[in-house]
Amino acid sequence: MLFLALMLCPIIGFSQVLTNSTVISITKTWSLRPVGYTYPISISVPSGSVPQGGFPVCILLHGNGSQNLGSLAGPPMLAPLQFGSVLPCHILVAPTGFENSWNICSENSDAPDVEMINDLVNTLQRYSNVNPNKIRVLGTSNGAGLANRIFIENTNPGIDMVCAIVSHLNDFQYHTGNFHKPSGITNSTSSFCGYDVISRPLTTRKYLSISNVNDPIIPYLGGSSVVGATFLPAETAALNIATYKGYTGSFVTPGTAIGSGTSAITEFSYLSGNVVHIKGNAGHQANAAQKTYITNYFADCVTASVGVKDNTVSTTIGVHPNPANDVLTIIVKASLLGVGYAVYDNLGRTLLFGKIQSEYTRIDITTLPKGMYYLIIGGNVEEVVKVVKN
Repeated sequence: MLFLALMLCPIIGFSQVLTNSTVISITKTWSLRPVGYTYPISISVPSGSVPQGGFPVCILLHGNGSQNLGSLAGPPMLAPLQFGSVLPCHILVAPTGFENSWNICSENSDAPDVEMINDLVNTLQRYSNVNPNKIRVLGTSNGAGLANRIFIENTNPGIDMVCAIVSHLNDFQYHTGNFHKPSGITNSTSSFCGYDVISRPLTTRKYLSISNVNDPIIPYLGGSSVVGATFLPAETAALNIATYKGYTGSFVTPGTAIGSGTSAITEFSYLSGNVVHIKGNAGHQANAAQKTYITNYFADCVTASVGVKDNTVSTTIGVHPNPANDVLTIIVKASLLGVGYAVYDNLGRTLLFGKIQSEYTRIDITTLPKGMYYLIIGGNVEEVVKVVKN
């Protein structure tokens, strides 16, 4: 009987469903913390039915001195609830590092954070409503430094995408023409902080970096920083990653301008978007255009075959008026309150998104050019309606 119980445990584990109240407990010990540290982990699961293959997951890594509270506007950052409007189709998982820090080199923490993320990913892949092949990692500032470590060091192919916001590669992680990882405990007095082992990142993993020319902490053009690391130029860092993944050309220049004014950004895309660098002027944070780019880059809302309705008559939702000039009103049943919506163009790009706040939710479409669009209700694709902008 005991043997059968032990044999069935893994099977039972794989049938579990990840929920907002699920407790994932990961404890790590190291020389300066022999009693161990248990990482607090917040979880936010989209409402509605599970898409085919399971929900994609994004692991959110906060900045130094922060925790999984705050907003995308800048440190502190990356709470699941605030980030839900940027990644409405993802399960969001936000751990908090020891002393609200992640171990890159000279931070407060010397915790084995890369190993913790390894364990967290392995655990998440066991849940039946998680897509085990769409685990993403997104970090900002100090959290972006850890995201870069994960890109370089982690070998789980289920992590298919990494996004680093306002912290591109430093020379610990990339020097002498190779990526590196530490062989032991990171040490600021050691050469390259102890990153002394050549590492071979998975080439199947997509990579997005976001850096700003006016960042007062992480120098866009490279050089020493107040965080105790020397950084590569942001565009050089992206080129190095693209070259490692098989790109054989030189810098993409001058890049593709997106938007205008204070939210203007420039896209440098390699290998058909497998490696992308976004240049902006938002200081040590992300602006509105960069957030929208993240939404599009991570887009996984359309995960099942659905029918597109040409009219606004529906047993589930209504859209009025359609065609519309400036405002669409979404009319829904109470059961859909709190679910996400998104407006896509014919190329599948997310143009507008948000949450259904009431049975009559208004969407301002004045910024959209005239044409046909698709309104998707629910990150799991509850329903798709064709809408027209006059």
